[in-house]
Amino acid sequence: MLLYIYCDIYATFRTGHLEEAMAGKMGPFEVTQTSLALAGAIMIIPALMVVINLFLQQKAAKWANIIVGAVYTLVNIGNLVGETWVYYWLFGVIELAITVFIIVFAAKWKESNNNG
Repeated sequence: MLLYIYCDIYATFRTGHLEEAMAGKMGPFEVTQTSLALAGAIMIIPALMVVINLFLQQKAAKWANIIVGAVYTLVNIGNLVGETWVYYWLFGVIELAITVFIIVFAAKWKESNNNG
């Protein structure tokens, strides 16, 4: 999650980025209540996963990690399509490696009789 935030902060230094934001654009998207809510959800979900892993039953936590990891792997791939900036690829590749690791790690969890 912190990688997403830092990458977005660094993006503000790109020529024209602040002008686009002031013109109501977020990349290729118009800034609307819906687009900002979706962008917020993209940041909220990883934060919630920390808490979810503490409180869900192991089987549910396992599947939550696999599903959310797969979704974020696709999000990260989508973010890299057409991207030419090296810093963005640096963050993106690390984010991809982490989400793939989460999927593989969760898939290997063995069933137990206790929570978490």
